[in-house]
Amino acid sequence: MRADKKPYVSAVIVAAGSGTRMGGVTKPFIRLGDRTAFEMVLDAFGASALTDEIVVVCRESDMERFKAAAEGFDKKPLRFTVGGANRGDSVYCGVRASKGDYYAIHDCARPLITSEQIDSVVQAAFKTGAACAYKPVTDTVKYVEAETGTVYTPERKHLLAVQTPQVFKSEIYLVAAALAKKDGVKATDDTSLAERAGFKVEYVETGARNLKLTTAEDVLLARAIVLSDKKKGEGS
Repeated sequence: MRADKKPYVSAVIVAAGSGTRMGGVTKPFIRLGDRTAFEMVLDAFGASALTDEIVVVCRESDMERFKAAAEGFDKKPLRFTVGGANRGDSVYCGVRASKGDYYAIHDCARPLITSEQIDSVVQAAFKTGAACAYKPVTDTVKYVEAETGTVYTPERKHLLAVQTPQVFKSEIYLVAAALAKKDGVKATDDTSLAERAGFKVEYVETGARNLKLTTAEDVLLARAIVLSDKKKGEGS
């Protein structure tokens, strides 16, 4: 920890996916208005008051393209590293390339995150050691047991749709990741690993705008939001 007592926070931007569900499209380079998804995420973390460096995790074949897209970025230290075979491995690659007391892990496919939302999750992690963005679940959800056909309807007030950023004190992430590796456990998000290891995670609402670009419909919605924001800005 630095002499000024403020923990050093490394933003780990995960951008190593293959975009399979998007037909092989490299999602960070999808254009949403005047900027790509990657540029929007980079700008948000660049404006964050509580993150100190940015590590971008990408495929080796995309490395030069990412570096070219970030040319001229000087808001804070920026590095690039090659990801792994799956998301969990890619996050770990980014963590290994980081210097932080805390890791703020974010999917590059969530381009509408704001610097204020980032800082709210980081601030929560400072208090608890681990924090995660979420949105409330608004649909009625059914749990169906495949073998028995049993149907269970959980109350919506108890359900959260997990998002990123997910922020962890370095010791918490490393212990959780090591335990998962030892037990051969893989997860689609890092809070699952932390909670499995016995750590408490604080959940911070960031809302439905912090959507993930998974399908073509998500891209259309994100573009509509960006266009609406632009028109509001021009009218103010």
